[in-house]
Amino acid sequence: MKKLFNLFSIHCFGMLIAAATLTSCNSDDDDTRAPKTEDIDNDPTGGNDEDEDEDRTLIVSTSESASLRRLGFVLTIPKGSVPKNNSGADGRVAFSVAKFNELPAPLPEGVEIVNDAKIKLEPMNFVFYTPLKLDIPAQIINPTEMRLLRYDDYSNSWETVPFSSINEDGTVSVSIIELGYFVLVKQNTTQEMGGIHISKQYLDDDYYYYLTLIPEESSGTGIKRIAFAPNGNDIYMANVPLGKYVAVISRELRNNLSESYQGIQYYNSVLNISVSKKLVSGAGKYDTYTGWVEISLPSAGWRDGRPDDAWGTATVTYGTGKFQATLTWVNTSSEATDYDLHLFGPSDIHAYFANKQAGSFELDRDWLRERGNAIENIYSIDDNFTAGEYTIKVHHYSGTLNRRYNCRIIIDGVVVRSVSGAISTYKEYDDIYSFTVGEK
Repeated sequence: MKKLFNLFSIHCFGMLIAAATLTSCNSDDDDTRAPKTEDIDNDPTGGNDEDEDEDRTLIVSTSESASLRRLGFVLTIPKGSVPKNNSGADGRVAFSVAKFNELPAPLPEGVEIVNDAKIKLEPMNFVFYTPLKLDIPAQIINPTEMRLLRYDDYSNSWETVPFSSINEDGTVSVSIIELGYFVLVKQNTTQEMGGIHISKQYLDDDYYYYLTLIPEESSGTGIKRIAFAPNGNDIYMANVPLGKYVAVISRELRNNLSESYQGIQYYNSVLNISVSKKLVSGAGKYDTYTGWVEISLPSAGWRDGRPDDAWGTATVTYGTGKFQATLTWVNTSSEATDYDLHLFGPSDIHAYFANKQAGSFELDRDWLRERGNAIENIYSIDDNFTAGEYTIKVHHYSGTLNRRYNCRIIIDGVVVRSVSGAISTYKEYDDIYSFTVGEK
């Protein structure tokens, strides 16, 4: 809260509340707030000072690397993974991690959440330039009994995120190109899962390698399973659902994730992979497991460039400031929605698609009904806010009703509200958040 909140009295649809006790005002929506100290699970990885201020965002630019530890999970943002902005300069992204209350969809049958390990990583519906790394507190149960699930907006279902490694401290690492809702679950029923292995004999030192699997029946816009290995180590991808896939191999020339990559390449041949047998656990790390599908890499060579077809088109970064409201949703090829983000304020301030700059605020991303990850963003371009009451609303302009959206509100680096909902009536508004700026 600090400096900017000295100017703000926070209201939630007319109810004056302290930012430290922010609660949901839409009881039927999934409302996510940053957890306070009493909400934090015991951190099996030991934690660090960042856990003491869990409602704050972490701002990372294209030329920076950082790690964000929350609720036992550690998100590592490699240098260069944040995309650039429209002008080609370094972009900036506000990362946040929080618990969430309501699942966006029922979990698959036969699984149960482990120790309430469910987190919402934001920004939502955002494709990074290179993959991020997420470490999971897997030592709380046997990794062979555990799965990490991510909610996929395209299929409206939970998809398994493959594991890349079992680490010395007992954590498990995964590689992700998009954030979102994640839950750690224990498998209570027998479901055969496979695994893929690429021996280091095919890999060179000084590179970070990535194996990306795309289901053959996929449209290419949904879930993408990624595994990584640093410095020419063997690539392992565990917890792969049985089936047929297209595999893409890519690599970054870099020594570690805190240094800039010197180049990105992808393998000159696309591989068709059939995962048809169960991975059998061993006595330790993945080199003791059996049942891997072995992939060999003939001398097909490497091409320079980012594998856009495998990872998806990177999202151009958008504005951040003392105030930032970001609305996201997904449009498929068969169903599309045009939502609009509105900021209403005193002195007839109204920032939206027909009036993109109003007072100290600007809408710099307006999405219509194009297919893909839809984004609208309003942020403050200076700190000279006009005193009075402000309200952020989401409007259904046209298209499919009941399309799920997510809206995150950040004030002075604090996530004051992150809410998911859907509008069921044509041309209806959803009230998201209200606040009052006092006189200086």
